[in-house]
Amino acid sequence: MLKRFSLLLFIILFHKNYAQFTCNAGSDFTFCPQSTYMLGGSPAVSGGVSPYTFLWSPSSGLSSDTVPNPILSSYQSPYYVLTVTDKTGEVCRDTIYITKSNLDMYSAGEDIFICKGTYSVLTLGSNNNSSCSTCTFSWMPTTYLDNAYSPNPTYTPDTSTNGITYTLTIQDGSCSNVDLINITIGYAPLDVRPQDTTIKKGNVVTLHVNGGNGQYTWKPPYYLTIPYGQTQNPDATPASTIIYTVSSVYPTGCIASSTVIIRVLPNDELIFYNTFTPNNDGINDVFYIANLEQYPDNTLTIYNRYGQKIYFQRGYKNDWDGTINGEQVPTGTYFYVLDTGTDKGSYKGHVNIIR
Repeated sequence: MLKRFSLLLFIILFHKNYAQFTCNAGSDFTFCPQSTYMLGGSPAVSGGVSPYTFLWSPSSGLSSDTVPNPILSSYQSPYYVLTVTDKTGEVCRDTIYITKSNLDMYSAGEDIFICKGTYSVLTLGSNNNSSCSTCTFSWMPTTYLDNAYSPNPTYTPDTSTNGITYTLTIQDGSCSNVDLINITIGYAPLDVRPQDTTIKKGNVVTLHVNGGNGQYTWKPPYYLTIPYGQTQNPDATPASTIIYTVSSVYPTGCIASSTVIIRVLPNDELIFYNTFTPNNDGINDVFYIANLEQYPDNTLTIYNRYGQKIYFQRGYKNDWDGTINGEQVPTGTYFYVLDTGTDKGSYKGHVNIIR
């Protein structure tokens, strides 16, 4: 009789525990941007017979689909189902429903680049911002903004600065979202070397520029070795003091520029450039003697390596292009005699022709 009573009591207690087997997937909530959430109740299961096995479905976005309280790091599904199986094989299911916030539709807008020295009034924030009637907006810092609490404030920049970064905080109910917009002003300056320099008339100075987009324009293009001055390293032989301006246009449309002054001192010294390349590219195409214009009564005679006279000119004007009667002379070394027609006498030397 006692054994039958004990068995009956066990059956009653066993069914009582089974009636209490419940699972809890957690409370429904709204998923806010840039947030993480823990799913499952605390506890996620009660009653039944341990140990339990857990399975969440779907598994996307979860840190694990086999633990009672996984972490949800991104919105992937409007609901998740928790299935719990106890030791006896009894199954419990519960569902949590998740509403996605639309705050990620609203933002501070795309980054902006403004040319230094220009004036412009811009509107910040995405076009969608004004469509959220329940949202509040807050911009930091408030500098240069007409209304720091507007979804789309007007921005009037001080373009003498290097730019500014704004942080926009958007609040809607229990959700908030933060977005940044970077406003960059200006460009990388051009670095010209040498900066200001002084040379004697007839000497050459090589200019060099860094920065910009790799394509440069020098103005004025006079006395430069490259036509129109479109190079990074032009040679300059100005006849008098000159100011060159080099500029480079960025893909943004901004123009970077810098200037260099070359001061030219008077000089009657003849300077012979002993190599030229007569290929009609406009660069070093003739035998050039600097300051020769100060000796208009000069005479120039050119000899080949055998001592034969191949060229003679009275009043030479820096125009021999390496031809005789329209025919090109061969590449090689030639010898010159220049009589200045003055008490300075004559100059002798060699000149190389490279084709």
